[in-house]
Order: sequence, then C-alpha cells, then structure tokens
Amino acid sequence: MYNMYNSCINILNSKYRLNIKSLTLVRNGYLLTTSKEKFLLRETVGNVNRIWFVHNVKNYLTNNGFYNHDYYLCTDSGEPYINIDGKYYIVARYIEGRKCDFESADDVRRASNLLARMHLASVGYTQKDTGCESDELGKLPFIFNKRLRELKRMEKIASRRKGDFDYLFLEYCNYFYEIGKEALEYVSSPIYDKLVEETRRLGSICHNDLTNNNIIMTDKEEFLINFDYCSYDLKVYDLANLIRRRMRKCNWDVHEAKIITDEYRRVNELTVEDFYVMKIILQFPQKFWRVANRYYNSRKGWVQRVLIDKLKEAVSEIDCHRKFLEDYEIII
Repeated sequence: MYNMYNSCINILNSKYRLNIKSLTLVRNGYLLTTSKEKFLLRETVGNVNRIWFVHNVKNYLTNNGFYNHDYYLCTDSGEPYINIDGKYYIVARYIEGRKCDFESADDVRRASNLLARMHLASVGYTQKDTGCESDELGKLPFIFNKRLRELKRMEKIASRRKGDFDYLFLEYCNYFYEIGKEALEYVSSPIYDKLVEETRRLGSICHNDLTNNNIIMTDKEEFLINFDYCSYDLKVYDLANLIRRRMRKCNWDVHEAKIITDEYRRVNELTVEDFYVMKIILQFPQKFWRVANRYYNSRKGWVQRVLIDKLKEAVSEIDCHRKFLEDYEIII
C-alpha cells in the first residue's frame, strides 16, 4: 500500500508539477493537498474525446467570465487527463463547501442564479473537432417515445409477476402513461422544433446532472461541478430539472417554482417558447418511469422496499402535480 501511495504521488507530481503533500481517499476520488491548494483526482466516465469536450467547455466558460466550476488541470504535455493502468483520470479544482439543500428555497434560488450564469456564459460555444461533440438537441420526442414504450413493456412484465411493487405499478401505470403520451404530443410541435433550431444556432450547453452533490454552496458563492454529462441542449432542460427537484420538497407549489424562474430571469432571458417546452418536460412522468425502470431493468441490488416507497412517493404527488400544471401560467 505504501509503495502504491508513493507511486501515485510520484506520477502526479511528474505529470502536473503539483508538489503534493498528501493524498486522501474521499467520496468520489482522492483529495490532493498541495503546497498551495487542493485538487480532486478521480476516474472519468468517458473516453478521451469526451474528456476534451468537457475540458473545452469549462475553458470557454472561464473565458466568458464564469469561474464557479471545477476546471481540469492539464499535464505538462497539455492533456486534461492521465492514464493510470489503462484508466483515464482527471485532476480537477477541489471546491470546498456544502451540497445544495433542495428543501431550502434560498439555496435553490441561488442555484437558479448560478445555472443562469453558466448557461449565459456557454452561449456561442463551438467545438472545432466535431468528433468530440455531445449534442442532445432535438431528442426529446425520441426520449419520451422510448420511455413510453418501456412503460408498456414493464406493464406486461408486472402483469405476470404480481408482487407488491407490480400491483402498485399496474394500478397507476395507465394514468402516468396517458400524461406522458400527452407530453409527447405537445413536444412534437413546431414550437419545440423552433426552439431547438434557435438554440443550435446560438450554441448553448446544459449541465445535465443537477444533483445536490454537484451544486456546492459557500457563505458567499455557489459552484457547479462534475460536468461529465454536459452537452448541447435546451437551457430549460436544466432549469426543469432544478424545478422538479425543488417541487418534490414543497408539494409542487407553483409559487416556489416562480421564485426559481424569476431568479433565473434576473440573469438570463426565458421566452414564451422556453416556458412552453419546460412545462412539457415537467409534465412527463419522469419519476414514475425512473423508479419502475430501476425495478424491472436495473442490475443493481435495489432493495424492493425502497423502490416501493419511491413509487408511492410518485403516486402521492399526482394531485399536487396536476394542480401545478393547471396553475403553470403563474410562473410565466
């Protein structure tokens, strides 16, 4: 273990010239303490092209004045990664702080402002090497359609098994399928197509992974980290994700959603088309589909009781979610 520890430090010091004082195992990698500052060493989820895309996006954000992210360090040879035993690792700026609390209206308001600043700074980004691009623009109808087909397939599986989870799933599957089908009909429209083309023309990056662990709060600032899944996409995809996470903590209170969108608009514009598409995203039964998908398709050892409870949560939101959609005009 001692030899491995020192070997890793030697590799990092030789590649990055960091003068590492200590290397400590943390939740998502290794904390590197140097003579000047701290960095995070972690394995990446993508290939070299993907690493370059994320790195270039972060550089573009920095050049446009958005510094609140975990930029990658480059090696002496200019690469934003190293290869250790056939695996790719990055060394990123380590952000100290606490994770965002979605139960706190103030935390989510601050996160909305942070997101708006990131989206605004990303406008105009183009990747010179198109082989490195990640483009999700225009794929929402395909995603909705695919997930609706999956719900029908899972419905057939549930009808054969008929355990506790299956009975609950079967009882509400048709309801969630129908609101998802309606969302698919709405998104298959010229309004969505127009917004996609406008975003493609301007260039805009979405983070695509707005968990509370990826939004770091300090007393004075907010930071967005872990851009591993970032891509070209509609900014309202991120914003809807943030709203959805907050809504599940406040019974889909439309006034709480308005606080989020108002704060976003203090920094970045939202058009009528943006609000139209965001409502569609928020209508789709994402949680019901996700929990069922984990139960029927995931190889992970999810405890059945946990997934039944999560499915009950999705069901318990039906009335307040319906009212949210009815009152949606309030936030526009």
